[in-house]
Amino acid sequence: MEWISLASTSLGAAIGVGSTLLADRVRWRRERAGQDRDVRRQLYADYTAALSRIRTALNECAQVDIPAGERALRVRELFLAPGAYEIRHQLAIVAPPEVVEAARSAFVALRDTRDLLVEGSALDDTAYIEIEARFDAAVAELRTLMRLDLGAATSITAR
Repeated sequence: MEWISLASTSLGAAIGVGSTLLADRVRWRRERAGQDRDVRRQLYADYTAALSRIRTALNECAQVDIPAGERALRVRELFLAPGAYEIRHQLAIVAPPEVVEAARSAFVALRDTRDLLVEGSALDDTAYIEIEARFDAAVAELRTLMRLDLGAATSITAR
């Protein structure tokens, strides 16, 4: 009969240790998922803020009369300053493919805006207005995908 007590004690200890290890593993995964989500949330905020800063700088540049040679240099400087290139590379590592593609689309629209300004386009030109609308649509789509990735059901920009 002593072996039954020993076996039941051993079995109880094994179940206790196993359940503790399992609970710790589940807790670690949950914490890790939360940390990953926080990293993505910060990158998403940084990227959309960088896009916004670029757009504002480009729009301000379009409103100022700058000589053609100087304009190209100034527009390119303003385009690179907020660091969207760098953040986009970070997004490519941690974000799902649909967010990466949407981030690329928004960036390309801004790059096209930059190119129009370098060519001498003004705020009231049809091409500039169209590219601005394309950028707005791309950013709305990007934000929707970012929110969905972070667990939000719908986009606040679709009101």
